Amino acid sequence: MHRSSQAPSVVIFGSARPVTCAVMDYAYRLVDAINALRPGFAVVRTIEAEQPATFIRAIAEELRRDRIVHLQLPIEGWGNSVVPGSALMAARLLTRKGRIAITLHEWTSLNRLRHLSMVPDILACDGFVFVSPQQRESFQTTPLVGKAKKQAAPVIPIGPNIMPARIDPKQVAAERAKLRGSGSGEADIVIGFFGVLYASKRPDVLLRTTQALHKRGVKARLLICGDFLWDKPNDREAFLALARDLGVADWLDFRGRIDDEGALMATLSAADVFLLPFTDGISTRRGSFLAVSQLAIPLVSTEAERQDEFALAPALKAKIDNPSTVLCPVDATPERFAEAVLVAQAGKRKAIGVDLARLWDKAAHAHLDFYARLQKSDPTTPAAQDPRSEDSPVEGSIKRQDASRVETTTQ
Repeated sequence: MHRSSQAPSVVIFGSARPVTCAVMDYAYRLVDAINALRPGFAVVRTIEAEQPATFIRAIAEELRRDRIVHLQLPIEGWGNSVVPGSALMAARLLTRKGRIAITLHEWTSLNRLRHLSMVPDILACDGFVFVSPQQRESFQTTPLVGKAKKQAAPVIPIGPNIMPARIDPKQVAAERAKLRGSGSGEADIVIGFFGVLYASKRPDVLLRTTQALHKRGVKARLLICGDFLWDKPNDREAFLALARDLGVADWLDFRGRIDDEGALMATLSAADVFLLPFTDGISTRRGSFLAVSQLAIPLVSTEAERQDEFALAPALKAKIDNPSTVLCPVDATPERFAEAVLVAQAGKRKAIGVDLARLWDKAAHAHLDFYARLQKSDPTTPAAQDPRSEDSPVEGSIKRQDASRVETTTQ
């Protein structure tokens, strides 16, 4: 937990598990950006979902102090636990004080079980934030939240979790020589991938595209900087087994997670083309896309679901519109992705890297505005839609409890 001599107004809860988690990386970056504008205003407090009573008590404790409790969902560190999806509701039943906020980093691509597990927290929430217009648009159809609350939810694009400030040219050259190889194992092209590997990133497509290039006579090497989800230990071995079955195991350079930002960006800088075959299209919520967009390296990905996906992030739109960026349909075949890789590489001289540092400053300002609105009732919101009104699902359930008995249960 980041501590300050000043009592915080906002507490962002997250997972204490030391695993790869882009959402938790985002939470820490966001708190740093907010506190740069208003020192001590926000902190991150980490709790394990395996300690549900402790988790709920901690949230209730912050709410009783009349603070804003902000949860980022979903978080990889909590794995398949359903506790985070109910903790806010449980804490709300213990106290009426404070406000509850949720940033939904995913909504459209969540599986049905995950959606259901989050219903209690969705009902208990006073305000929502989205990091992509795509996700917010999908959320507008949910019957779980009143119209006014859904319409009030802002889209606040994320900033890059990884910054390229410390790239060592000598390290890049060394990595490039290593990745290229020599003799019969010398690669014609190095395809780079960055991010946590799971279904919507389509790790199998990375391998099949590499195979498709080899069938065309192009000796492609696949560089993976990232790893699989900690709670799915068999996925990595299945990936490596598929590489062997496809005959590209010798052309796979699997680095896993690289914690040092300088080493990571130097390694990624040695790639010729990045391939990010998202199942739900490229979007502002994808931290892996933001990270590699800062490098002047061609990019292949999938088409955004919305034409205005990057309207709030002009720098990212410039990367998308660059001639060295090639977007394929979500259902493109590995052969089509292979063709796109070659087209993108051909435009390498026109590739650009974009400066995204200001996104954090914008995100911090937008969050401060959001928190200010959350701390005071919006006079334009009808009482029936006010999340703290007696008619709301949360407050209605609270009123049916013996308040004095509930308050003593956490002591």
